[in-house]
Amino acid sequence: MIRPRTVLAGWGTALVVLGLILLAFEPTEYVWGLLVGSALALAPFGAIMLLPGRREERALPDMSLPTVVVAAALGLIALGLAVGVWLAAVGAEVLAVGLFVLIRELRAQRRAGRS
Repeated sequence: MIRPRTVLAGWGTALVVLGLILLAFEPTEYVWGLLVGSALALAPFGAIMLLPGRREERALPDMSLPTVVVAAALGLIALGLAVGVWLAAVGAEVLAVGLFVLIRELRAQRRAGRS
């Protein structure tokens, strides 16, 4: 069971990691502003999740790993457009593998549904 605050914390951690990696490439103000802006937009939601009060725990639907890989690959491609073509190429390769595995998973689900 995945809790919403876990997803929020994971996303915030990913933004921090990307920011630290981006520092190595001497980013422009626009790229840095985009990353810091998204992190600052996430901060109020994180603060609200920490407030005590009535919390309704609900499970989020399970995610398949290939779907997460495809989403991460799209993020790599988008970041690669700002950082460099080499990162966009790595993202494209990860996207190809993710789509391949996602198609296999969908086919297996269809076969299991027909049986």
